[in-house]
Amino acid sequence: MMSAGRGFDQYSGSSHYRLHGQQVLVYQVVVVVVVVEVVVVVVVVVVVVVVVVVVVVVVVEVVVVVVVD
Repeated sequence: MMSAGRGFDQYSGSSHYRLHGQQVLVYQVVVVVVVVEVVVVVVVVVVVVVVVVVVVVVVVEVVVVVVVD
């Protein structure tokens, strides 16, 4: 009976570790998804800032050309 109990405990322990491993995998996937989303947001923000700067520069050049002429 004692060895059966120990065997059950060992199985239960391995099952717990397997579940823990799955939880770690889920956490790793969540971290990767969050990092990818942050990178995408940063890239989008940089692109928007560059577009705004280009538009402002073009508008300023047009205004300068119109005022000078």
